[in-house]
Amino acid sequence: MVVASHCRESFLFIMSKRYLIRILVLLALAADLSWHYFSVQNSEADNYPNRPITLIVPFGPGGESDTFARMIQKAIADNGFLKQEVVVKNVGGAGATIGSGQARKADPDGYTMLLLHEALITAQASGKVSYGPESFEPIAASGKTNMIIAVAEDSPYQSLAELMNAAKETPNELVFAANLGAPVHYAGLILEKNLPGSHFRYTQKGGGASRFEAVIGGHADVSAFSLGEYISFKEGGLRAVAITSEERHPDAGEIPTAQEQGFQFVHANVHFWWFPKGTDSEKIDLMADVIEKCMATPQVQKQLALRLSEPFVQTGDPMKELLQMRIGKIQSVDATSPDVLPNIPLWVALLTGISFVVFLVSRLLPSSVVERSVSDEESEIARGVRRGYLKTAVSFVMVTALYLLALEYVPVDFRIITAIYMFDVALLCTGFEVDGLKKIVTKSYVPEMIVLVPLIVFFVFQSFFSIQLP
Repeated sequence: MVVASHCRESFLFIMSKRYLIRILVLLALAADLSWHYFSVQNSEADNYPNRPITLIVPFGPGGESDTFARMIQKAIADNGFLKQEVVVKNVGGAGATIGSGQARKADPDGYTMLLLHEALITAQASGKVSYGPESFEPIAASGKTNMIIAVAEDSPYQSLAELMNAAKETPNELVFAANLGAPVHYAGLILEKNLPGSHFRYTQKGGGASRFEAVIGGHADVSAFSLGEYISFKEGGLRAVAITSEERHPDAGEIPTAQEQGFQFVHANVHFWWFPKGTDSEKIDLMADVIEKCMATPQVQKQLALRLSEPFVQTGDPMKELLQMRIGKIQSVDATSPDVLPNIPLWVALLTGISFVVFLVSRLLPSSVVERSVSDEESEIARGVRRGYLKTAVSFVMVTALYLLALEYVPVDFRIITAIYMFDVALLCTGFEVDGLKKIVTKSYVPEMIVLVPLIVFFVFQSFFSIQLP
């Protein structure tokens, strides 16, 4: 009876007028907010773009990709192809993976684009990053530029055949300047694949200007350049031994193809345009149409001709088929050799894990506890010390797990996240209390550690190993 009475009272309360009015008001408010939200979404889609679009170029200013991006940017502005401007943002470093990483983590709202050639494919295939084209929405492929294999003007190698024979006779002696994990690196690997037994020794050099300086400065024997880069650098002491086109280029007829010298290497760099994964198909189609219009303008075609580039453009299914063909071709070449790209992060993770286990064991062993406890005679305090170290160890694991998740999913600079992580670790290292007694304190250089460790790690990984950090 008590239960029945309670249920009856609850039902009457729920059905009371005041409560029903509250429910109706809340439902009306929710409906209004939902209608407003979807109206805003539809309005934004109809008016897209209603603010500037950021175009990320993952290289420094002045290079081939940057020049191409600004060429298209100007064509859009001059011809009014979009209601808003396109803003080029150079985010260079780590073989284009810093910029592509930023674009991958951007909101898929159509206001962040990425311009990147096959480096998006090669970086994944070489193990430099875990993501590739599947993490983006392809928009268009545009501009086709052949690759040049070049040596210094005074080099003893007069042809590609002479160069490759030397690489076979003295493997790992000839130095190939390349942005490791990028298309230029793959050019060397494809040449090696054509002549079994031949091997270059690769040195990390980023942009075309850096590779040019390495070759003419005697720090490298050979490198690969876009045809436009070669035209710019030729007078500085560079000599081509092969071009990777099917036939000799009409404006560079003196350069023999790799194919006519017996090497099955036909390749041309293509600029791919990307949106973050999940971007609306309407926005993709609109931007693809804009890029096609830009490529058809006289101003773009004239500038491409000056750089000996083809006014090539593809969208939709043909572009996706081209992309799949490029992916298959690149994946057929192994660039994950430890002699070329050592897995530095793996070794660092292993050493860190081993160090942590040693630290944990040393703190939890009874002998260590006795030495570090406040009173050797009080076993209860000794157990408290052990519990304190165990809690510290568990806290360290949890903080580290959160740190790794933040690196993967939070679009914040590595140095900032790592500084916060080091601060948390420093707090854990300052000690703990046992039964209200004084803290067990570990010596630490907290300020120096928080500031220097993120900067040093960032500098070493990206400057020496060209490995992306968020």
